[in-house]
Amino acid sequence: MASETNALSKKLKQGGVARSPLSDGELIGETFARGAEDRLKVLVKAQVEASVGAAMVSRLGDATASIANPAMLAVLDIEDAETPGLIAAEAGLANHFVDLTLGGNPSDPAGAVARPLTAVDMAVCRLHLDAILAAFCEALAASLGRPPGKALRIREQRQNIAQLRLAPDYIDVLVFAVSLTLGDGGRKGQFLLTLPLSAFDVIRAAGDAMPVEARKERPDDLWRKLMRKAAGGAKVPVDAVLHRQKMSLEVLQGLAIGQMIPLPSEATERLELTLRQPEGRSATLATARLGAFRESKVVKLTSEPDDRVSAHIRRATGAPATAPLVRSSMPNTQPAV
Repeated sequence: MASETNALSKKLKQGGVARSPLSDGELIGETFARGAEDRLKVLVKAQVEASVGAAMVSRLGDATASIANPAMLAVLDIEDAETPGLIAAEAGLANHFVDLTLGGNPSDPAGAVARPLTAVDMAVCRLHLDAILAAFCEALAASLGRPPGKALRIREQRQNIAQLRLAPDYIDVLVFAVSLTLGDGGRKGQFLLTLPLSAFDVIRAAGDAMPVEARKERPDDLWRKLMRKAAGGAKVPVDAVLHRQKMSLEVLQGLAIGQMIPLPSEATERLELTLRQPEGRSATLATARLGAFRESKVVKLTSEPDDRVSAHIRRATGAPATAPLVRSSMPNTQPAV
């Protein structure tokens, strides 16, 4: 029985890792890198270039084995998740952060001298760690198509990985490795962002519980933007109906070219603007009156467009609720009997 237990333990320890919970890991990585560039260059007052490799799933022990001491470590608290995440920046990168933030020359390729991290370094680098975390949250929102639903924040900072006991070494984590180039002198450094796969289950569950109205659209959804632009520029025929009159089949069959059809005197004051619908139907958009502008027949609205039509157009084009959708006058609209 003992040998069977030992064999089972070995089998569990040697098992493969799980799949990535993100279907578009490359997209979220690129969005993360661009967001980190934008936020960090404000702090270091220099140009920042970020490159990120593919998101990898590994054991926690393997992910943290490459972290050398000292390092700028930030333990990430994920709301309602039992296992925290981690941001680990190389000591050299942390020194570059501090030196440039406090006025160092970005054209100096040597930059700061390698040294142990102090309490001042920890306090200054908290700004950069917050910026990195904010960039990741934005990238995660772009991947999910909505806000994460659970808050991510920095719980504590450390500089020795041996001081931390995040979770058992065999749990599966998602790792982003980001390389940074700071300033014209080419200062370089790398940091890792590690999140347990169980945290993504909590984040997804929170998103499923959110009402549909609270879910924001994907800011990177290029297809949706193009479709909305095409819909906003599409031409829709609008018919101006001057008068509706019923006729018997006998009268209808006797109509001929040049025949006069009498219309009510108030017909020009009560036009209906209609939109064509499937199966030969029509929907009334608004009412109007007939007029003239230069050499054209025009109609002028006498009522507001139907709210249901306006709401449908706003949903299709993504226009704000206050945006005007129909002009008050419509030149060159030909009235129909």
